[in-house]
Amino acid sequence: MRPLDPERASNLPNVPTAKESGLPGYEVTSWNGLAVPAGTPAEIVTTLNHAVEEALKSPEVQKYSAAAGMDARGMSSADLHARIKSDVAKWSQVIDKAGIEKR
Repeated sequence: MRPLDPERASNLPNVPTAKESGLPGYEVTSWNGLAVPAGTPAEIVTTLNHAVEEALKSPEVQKYSAAAGMDARGMSSADLHARIKSDVAKWSQVIDKAGIEKR
């Protein structure tokens, strides 16, 4: 999985990260992903992933993303699956530790 290293926001280069501010281990990032129904043929997933990766590289998308304070970059479907799995585990621990009631 390609890491989403906590780094300074490109549109706020003078604002320190949480770690730089004395909060080691604090990492909260947001991300967006594209999902398809289970059982979608692998060749369709690959074609869609390639198209999204190319779109994210376009100057228009990069410009729009930067203006919105986002760092648009793609990842493979396997990497996205790993990210989702990792985030579910991470936030499940936070919920348990905080004593948040599960519904």
